[in-house]
Parts: sequence; C-alpha cells; structure tokens
Amino acid sequence: MDLGPHIERHPMFPERTNVQLVEVLDRSRARIEIWERGAGYTLASGTSASAVAAALMREGLVGDEVTILMPGGELSIRKASDGNLVQRGPAQRVYRAEIDLADLEGVTIPVAGIS
Repeated sequence: MDLGPHIERHPMFPERTNVQLVEVLDRSRARIEIWERGAGYTLASGTSASAVAAALMREGLVGDEVTILMPGGELSIRKASDGNLVQRGPAQRVYRAEIDLADLEGVTIPVAGIS
C-alpha cells in the first residue's frame, strides 16, 4: 500500500491517521488494505473491518451483513437489531510477549482517542 504512509502523515492529520482502502466487490463483500498509524501495513484488523463495514452500510453500498476480505483473512460483520455491529470470524494469536513491569516504572504511555 504505497499511499498509506503518505496519507498517515499528511498535514491534514496532525496526529496522523489510520488508512483503509476499500474495493466493494458486490452487496455482500468488500476487499480492504490497511495501513495503521505508527504500525504500518497490517494484514488484518477487526477494528478497521468494522469501520469500513459501518461506512459502507451507512452509504448504502452493502447490505446489513458484509464479508470484509483482508490479506490476513476475512471477517463477517452484520448490523444487529440494536444498531451495533457483530463480528464473526477466526482469531489466532500472532504474537506473545512478556514485560517486566519494573522496566516500565516512570514511563508514561499516551492513549489516543477514537475519532
């Protein structure tokens, strides 16, 4: 995804942004590519898939259930009767780490808000 890093750091986004590029395949399927702020190219993301599904549903480009195809897998997302989105698909651990909390003493971890 060549556009990802350019859009992420565009002056229009002073705190940077995530980027999802979408191709609607039909009323029930869309393909996405993901560039995450600070992380780079990403194979799959439930948050990105849901954001794309919500936008496509709002714009009437797909129905109330859509399968989002990502390089790392696919996720089925449907709009529930209460308006929430429900995800269905596989999950697997891709990384495991151990952190010694003493190493974090005095470290401030910024938390970004969702916009």
